[in-house]
Amino acid sequence: MLKAAVLTPSLVAALGGALVLVAGCDKAKDRSEQAAPAAAAPAAPPRPPQPAWATDYLGKGLGQLFPKTGDCVGNTEAVEARYADGVAVIGWGWDNAAKKAVARIVLVDSAMRVVGAGETGMSRPDVPAAQPQITDPNTGWRAIATTPAGALDAYGITDDGQGACKLGHIQF
Repeated sequence: MLKAAVLTPSLVAALGGALVLVAGCDKAKDRSEQAAPAAAAPAAPPRPPQPAWATDYLGKGLGQLFPKTGDCVGNTEAVEARYADGVAVIGWGWDNAAKKAVARIVLVDSAMRVVGAGETGMSRPDVPAAQPQITDPNTGWRAIATTPAGALDAYGITDDGQGACKLGHIQF
């Protein structure tokens, strides 16, 4: 048998305090694991300098600088690195007339203005393996552009600096 509880003033005060505590918990709290705030992306590194030989070419038109059309094969393959104010592009190039790797590369924008430059010498043994007429495995090139996004065409410099031949296009 259950006995009735006698409500004394001290019991009423204790129950009232407990109700106040419970009332403060009227809404369910989200106890799920909270995602940590996203870390700020690291700042892009500064663009490396252009080769010294290319300084006078920047901003000038391709046809103005290289009046002859060279004979070469190659490819513009990828953006290798991104910088705060530019990109590094890689590929390979072979001068058919000289039968050697294209030594220097220029990158041009859609207006055919030079916006970057680079040099060959990177090992690319896959190139002569795929194309037997190419006898040097060091046809790989890397060029730095002064533009961080858009489209570029790569040209190999041929004919003792008088000609240029297209090595490819890249959109990034």
